[in-house]
Amino acid sequence: MMEKITSLYGASHFSKINKDNGRRVGLVVGSFDILHLGHIKLFRFAKRYVDVLIVGLDNDETIKLVKGKNRPINNLRRRSELLSDLETIDKIFEIKSVSHHDSEEALETYKKIVKQVSPSHIFTHRLCDKHWLKKKKIAKENNITFILDKSKRVTNSGTIINRLRAEL
Repeated sequence: MMEKITSLYGASHFSKINKDNGRRVGLVVGSFDILHLGHIKLFRFAKRYVDVLIVGLDNDETIKLVKGKNRPINNLRRRSELLSDLETIDKIFEIKSVSHHDSEEALETYKKIVKQVSPSHIFTHRLCDKHWLKKKKIAKENNITFILDKSKRVTNSGTIINRLRAEL
């Protein structure tokens, strides 16, 4: 499954080939540090609308900046390998730019990724992504279908970490 792991350029090329062949291409981005049911449900949700799903992974430095010095729990290589084993995901690439998720720089990076990958669909979760409205606007500006997962939040990595610490 390691053939699923590529660069942003590789993901862009993969997207173009699939779109040229009439396939719907979806894009999801995030850290996906501790893989859990919420992540799996988001990937399943997205895959119902598209033929191929591409996932952009935050790099380790960004996760440390956003989530704290003890994160990520799983480094980029491990996260990529875990995700590559999921049937719902077709390609995975590293988001190389380092930025705090609250910054304008992060949104600019996201805009560049969207322009380069040029998916037909963008997916995110209403409760897990405080920038979903801005991402919806970016999708509209690029004539991309934006689909928001409005399901109830199952869990998050922080909750899992806190429960494990409490049990130790």
